[in-house]
Amino acid sequence: MFALLAGGPGFAGYGWLTETFGEANVVVIGAILVVAGALVGYGAKRSGGCTSGNGLSGNAMGSPASLAATATFFVTAIAVTFAINAVV
Repeated sequence: MFALLAGGPGFAGYGWLTETFGEANVVVIGAILVVAGALVGYGAKRSGGCTSGNGLSGNAMGSPASLAATATFFVTAIAVTFAINAVV
């Protein structure tokens, strides 16, 4: 709805993917996004739930496995953020 009010849908790319590979290299960007999506799906299937389910429902129930999983998600996200910022 906001896009229509702002004058039409605009697409600015996928952040660092577009900056790194350029807007014309849609095949590479698409492949990266497909692989990333598959990895997220595999991880959710392998762990028995998604990050949101573990973070919300599992922690609310006090599940030790969900507490460990959520801590792992946060630590991994922080480490990857620092790694990307160090490279870029």
